[in-house]
Amino acid sequence: MLNLIKYEFIRKYRLISMILITILAINLFLLTRGVGGSMLFLVLSPIVLYVFYLADIIRTYSDDLNKKTGYMLFMTPNSGYKIISSKLLTAVIEGFALLLVYFILILINGTYIIISKGNEIDYSQIIKAVDNLLSGSLGFNLGHVLVFLLAALAFLIAFITTVYTAMTIRKSIFSEIKFGGLFSFIIFLLINWVLSFLSSKFYDIITPYYDTVDNISSTGRVSAGGLAMILLPMIAVLIIQAVALTGISGYLLEKKINL
Repeated sequence: MLNLIKYEFIRKYRLISMILITILAINLFLLTRGVGGSMLFLVLSPIVLYVFYLADIIRTYSDDLNKKTGYMLFMTPNSGYKIISSKLLTAVIEGFALLLVYFILILINGTYIIISKGNEIDYSQIIKAVDNLLSGSLGFNLGHVLVFLLAALAFLIAFITTVYTAMTIRKSIFSEIKFGGLFSFIIFLLINWVLSFLSSKFYDIITPYYDTVDNISSTGRVSAGGLAMILLPMIAVLIIQAVALTGISGYLLEKKINL
């Protein structure tokens, strides 16, 4: 499986490098706009990064199923479970790598903010400075940002597995049907409808036993820890969903795939 993960990163390193260079160039440009530009970058860059991330993950799997370059992957002595699991692990690693990139960008912009205020650089205070700036300007801190990004990553991984499963079902069970892209989208909608129905039943069951009021402070604001507790059931459901759909996709790749 390690070789499969290595193969995934080798085939996309050029695109990842171009995206990172572009992000850095945009950051340098916005730094010339002052502290406001730096803050704008810190708010918008996670959105831009994850849009590219999601598009890349989906495009790669679609190419494997629908283009001749994917034949080589499925001709290797690896089971369908290993192939789909390696793709999911690659997506997880890539997602955490983007979180690390964002953390580095926080350090860069935090250093700039401190310098622009005429203070001496104290690297132990950079994160605190950005945190205080977020708290004063936007009403939340880096703890909230981290919790939100982790929840967003869980959502994206679960979303990716639904897309993978829809494309795999279309390419295996319904491989002879025309208009594959449209049919994959219909299957994707049906899968999400079923998952939404099951999730709502789960939330109805745990709601009487899960009180989130204590997670809200007397000021009406939710702490970072409180936000994590509020999002915990959703994250748990997303993880279960991702594991289940990965198993389904692995079985179809192993037994039913029609390239």
